[in-house]
Amino acid sequence: MSKAAKRARNAAVIELLCERFPQTFNRGGPQPLKVGVYADALAALGGAVQPRDLKSALGAYTSNARYLRALSAGACRVGLDGKPAGTVTPEDEAVAKKRLAEPVDETAPQVKVGPAQAVSKASPIEPAAENPKPPAPKRLSLADLREAGRRRREAAA
Repeated sequence: MSKAAKRARNAAVIELLCERFPQTFNRGGPQPLKVGVYADALAALGGAVQPRDLKSALGAYTSNARYLRALSAGACRVGLDGKPAGTVTPEDEAVAKKRLAEPVDETAPQVKVGPAQAVSKASPIEPAAENPKPPAPKRLSLADLREAGRRRREAAA
């Protein structure tokens, strides 16, 4: 499935969530969601949405920069009914700030690196000074091609 199709499907599920639960989901100023809202939404929606589509849409909703900015320690989390259902912890706020600080570069390949490696996402290979570009292959002349043909005939005979 293409990225555009995934985005369209996520947008459709988020729109459904906004229609069914306007006190909880909105595009204007998102509120921190209750921990475990996925299970609640899955149960409340019945079979209207596939579980993987709901999970993907909630992931997109909660990855939005506006949602991450709303996660401040002590802020009230809300359930599907719009009523308070817990608070945002300082750890949640720290994770949100870290995710906001990460650069968003969808064109660069995602590279997982260990703590001993310090390779950036943009250049997962060694720098050019340590990894010189190989020389271009030599263009063959007519004499080179004739010689190669002669060798092939001799080897076949």
